[in-house]
Amino acid sequence: MNYPIPSHIKEFFQLADSNNSEYKVKGKLKCSCGTENFNVYQSNNKMIVKATCKKCNKEISIFDDGKHGWNGFVCKYDSLDRTQLFDKVICEKCKKDAFVISMEIYSQGKQDFIDECVSNDDSFSEEDWVDGFEWICISLSCADCSNHSENWMEHETM
Repeated sequence: MNYPIPSHIKEFFQLADSNNSEYKVKGKLKCSCGTENFNVYQSNNKMIVKATCKKCNKEISIFDDGKHGWNGFVCKYDSLDRTQLFDKVICEKCKKDAFVISMEIYSQGKQDFIDECVSNDDSFSEEDWVDGFEWICISLSCADCSNHSENWMEHETM
């Protein structure tokens, strides 16, 4: 089964649901060192989100509206202020900064991408369909107090 896991996070994305499909996938971020605890940073009102592993300090770009999803990847539309600084996310309850990151990614499916992009633009390949997703939702759970921010960030990318 092919899941719409974007190529930039594929190696860090761990499936977390048995109802995943070509159109919807749920999972959580797991660093290559094995930990699931991250510092989270956001810029441009959560249109750029990155994580830094608490154990090995690896930085992972989770979402960048100017590069990822339909508008960023397919349309190359980028109106973000790249000079804006990142804000570190802090738990509203305990004021700590380590989070477990869960995500849901929605797609129109592989055939839709082929019909819309591959058939009309030879700069795309069939494998690129995972990067042209339509919706992303990020939820954060504090690693210290378990405070959960469901849908901390959700964005339609089309």
